[in-house]
Amino acid sequence: MGPTSLWFGSSERPLFARLYVPEDAQARGGIVLCPPFGLEGVCAGRTYRILADRLRERGFAVLRIDYDGTGDSAGSDVDPDRVAAWIDSVRKAANFMRSCGTAKVAIVGMRFGATVAAAAAGDCDLDSLVLWDPCVSGRSFLREQRALFAMKFAIESRDESGQQGSVEALGAMYWADTVRDMDKLAVDSFQGELARRVLLLTRPERRPNRAMTNRLSMPQVEWIDASGQQELIGVEPFEARVPTESVGAIAEWLSSVTGSDSSSFSVAPSDRVMVESSSDPDNPVIERIVSIGDVGLFGILTQPQLGNSAATVVLLNAGLIDHVGPSRLWVSLARSWAKAGVSVLRVDLSGIGDSPVREGQDYDVPYPVEVFEDLELITHAVSPDDPSNVVLAGLCSGAYHAVEGGLTMDVRGICALNPIITPKPSEIDGKDAVARAAQPDPRRQATATRKAWVRNLPAHDLLWAVVNRLPEPAWWFIDRLGVETPPARSFEKLVERGVDTYVVCGDREIKAIRRGQGARMRRVQSSGNFHLERVPGHDHELFGYDVRQMVEAMVTRHVVSHFAPSTGRQIL
Repeated sequence: MGPTSLWFGSSERPLFARLYVPEDAQARGGIVLCPPFGLEGVCAGRTYRILADRLRERGFAVLRIDYDGTGDSAGSDVDPDRVAAWIDSVRKAANFMRSCGTAKVAIVGMRFGATVAAAAAGDCDLDSLVLWDPCVSGRSFLREQRALFAMKFAIESRDESGQQGSVEALGAMYWADTVRDMDKLAVDSFQGELARRVLLLTRPERRPNRAMTNRLSMPQVEWIDASGQQELIGVEPFEARVPTESVGAIAEWLSSVTGSDSSSFSVAPSDRVMVESSSDPDNPVIERIVSIGDVGLFGILTQPQLGNSAATVVLLNAGLIDHVGPSRLWVSLARSWAKAGVSVLRVDLSGIGDSPVREGQDYDVPYPVEVFEDLELITHAVSPDDPSNVVLAGLCSGAYHAVEGGLTMDVRGICALNPIITPKPSEIDGKDAVARAAQPDPRRQATATRKAWVRNLPAHDLLWAVVNRLPEPAWWFIDRLGVETPPARSFEKLVERGVDTYVVCGDREIKAIRRGQGARMRRVQSSGNFHLERVPGHDHELFGYDVRQMVEAMVTRHVVSHFAPSTGRQIL
């Protein structure tokens, strides 16, 4: 039995969660999983999904939540009182679990999510609490985020808000008022018992400070090592590794401190909510949870209540980031475009985020060959009467999938942000060397796969890293040797098929598209059906606030002007 999705809390400010319930609907306890914040939450996504499954197998009902203004919950980071809203989200989750029939409630929080969980714990009457690699304070968390931002961009964490005291992190902006409230949050300042039993996981190489140690040196607190945390947090999402030892230890500890008695667990479904009002009070923005096809692809459909959309935009995964998009950009775009009359589906491809794998498929593969079946299911689900009335959009690998969809299916348009036309699709770059195909799947039309003799050269990847630095004239010659299919050819074919093609690129991506293909790109751009916009500088993942705002404005102008109904409000 797979997890179900729902909204809970107030109808004016719904909170989103994934709920895992034992097959017999009997639960020995309810557990709330509080995720880390920002990029750390992306890295921990698969780990939390696995932990939720492990706990369900042991007879627990598990609620994996999105705090107010994060993930798929209502609100945004510009709303006031962020810290209070996050803490209240945890309280509401604990109360929700009790309302479903479980008397015993536990909370698991990681990193700053553990700090927020500890802040809420005193009001939740918890049986047990797990603090997994907790941040000593909001101040220490922000200090680390500033350092990571500086390492990534080789500049200081910036304040683009005009407010003194705001902190920019990778993929997140903490505004001045929020920073002030986060600075006040510290584990050693929380009063009371927190919970009847507490498990604290700390990194062996990074012990907490004395104040936190003294606060948690109590008989009901057990300390163990947070094994594998270094490979989970503080790395790129595609590098994150599930700390199986810690997952097992937490599941075992919660099972051991919770009695075996169980009670009936039931919840009323809530798969459709109003997340925002629009300029028309009689036509608010509505979101609906959808499950697509027999495989059960997970998605959230955002649309005006009146449903007067002229087209549906499908937002695809960026690498291994789930359906909320890079830095929650997909949520922001979906709700903004719905106000203009455009329906939007943000969806997880099979094996990524909250979508299951197909038979024989691996989890967390950014360029899966199964994407072709996924796209067919998605387009027919969102527009069954006219599957061609769909626009595919994505960043990085998601942009590549949009290009492939435009080449192999009848779609209305594509929006490709920083597309990476991969030379290594999953079928020729899998983990199993014996099962690797000599050539990419024949359905792939956009892949820049190199010829087999090139891939077989000794130290091929190192050699190609050098080749990629060659100047434009050299690439003109390489393309004529037919070593790989130039990305520009894919855009030329899209224009020939009449697909409205919109591309937003940083400098590096534009260079990769144009290399050796200047004349072809000039022809494509003169067609009138191809639009290429350059974003100054380079921030491929859109981690930077200023770049993200710029891209959001660019793509919104295009989508609203090209795909919104004539009665849609212009959002520029």
